[in-house]
Amino acid sequence: MIDITLKIDKDHEVWKWLKSQENKLVNAGHVGTHIDVYKKSNVPIDYFKTTGVLIDCTNYDLDQEIGMEVLKDIQIEENYFVIFKTNIQISYPYGSKVYVNQHHVLSWELITYLLEKKVCFIGIDCAGIRKGKEHFQADVMSEENTTYVIENLDLSKLNIEMGEKFNVYTMWIENPFATGLATRVLVDVG
Repeated sequence: MIDITLKIDKDHEVWKWLKSQENKLVNAGHVGTHIDVYKKSNVPIDYFKTTGVLIDCTNYDLDQEIGMEVLKDIQIEENYFVIFKTNIQISYPYGSKVYVNQHHVLSWELITYLLEKKVCFIGIDCAGIRKGKEHFQADVMSEENTTYVIENLDLSKLNIEMGEKFNVYTMWIENPFATGLATRVLVDVG
C-alpha cells in the first residue's frame, strides 16, 4: 500500500493561516488532502474502494490547460478514480502562492468528459482542477454529478505506468458543516 495523502507537519505555515480564520471548522476541511463538497452532499460509501488510473501530466506548463489529449489510448470507465499527476509540489511546495494560485488546470472539456463517464473521483496533486472562481464551479458541477474532486494528493511515491489500473481506498470524515472533508487515500500496487 502507498499512502498518497499529503502530510503536513505541525510547523507548516498553513496552520498559522487556519488560526487566523473566523470559521476554523469550515476552513480546516480544506487543508491538505480533501474532498470538496460545497453542496454538502454525502459521498457514497461504496466509493471507498475504486479502480484507479494515473494520468501523467508532468510535461504540461503551469499556463497550459490539460486537455482531452492526455487521455490518448487510455480507457476511462464508470466508477474510476482518475488521478492527474502534475508534479507541481517538486518546484512549488504546498501552500506557496504559485501552488495555490497558478497551479495546473483541467480543461472544461476534460472535466465534462469525466463527468459523463460517471467517475467516482477526480484527484490531482495541486490545489484544484480549476482556479479562481472556476475552482468552485468545477467542484460544484462535479458534486452535482456524484463525482468528487480530491485535491492536494502526494504522488511523489506513486510509480505506476500511465494507464495502468490499480485499487484505491479512500476514507473521509463526513461533516455536515464543512465544505471540505479531510481525506486519506491509499493505493494498492500489489
